[in-house]
Amino acid sequence: MSKPRKLPKPRPPTNHRFAWRGFRLRARHTPDYVNTGWSMLELFLVAPKGAPLPITSTGYAAHFLDEDELKAAGGTITYLRNRLDREANTKAWAKAEFAWRQGDLFDRLPQVPP
Repeated sequence: MSKPRKLPKPRPPTNHRFAWRGFRLRARHTPDYVNTGWSMLELFLVAPKGAPLPITSTGYAAHFLDEDELKAAGGTITYLRNRLDREANTKAWAKAEFAWRQGDLFDRLPQVPP
C-alpha cells in the first residue's frame, strides 16, 4: 500500500483592493493552492452590497489557474480586471446591470400613499 501523498502547504495569501466601474472589490491570491504552481484567486464585492458582477451574482467568485498563466496575464488585479471587462461585454451582463441599476433608482423614489 502506498503512502498518501502530502499536499504542499499553500504560501500565505495576498490581499488587494481595487475599483472596477464604480464597484469596490477585494481580491485574495493564494499561491500553491492544493498543488505547487497553482493559484486560487478569490474576488469579493465590497460595495455596493448586493450588486451583481459579470462573473458572479453572489458577490463572491473563486478561480484556479496556473501561476505562470497568472504572471503572464500581469498579476492578480490585471487578470481580474481583464476577466471582468471581457464578461461585461455580454448581453447577459448588460441586461443584469441595467435591471440592478433601475431597481436601485426605483428604491430611492418617494413612496406615494395608495
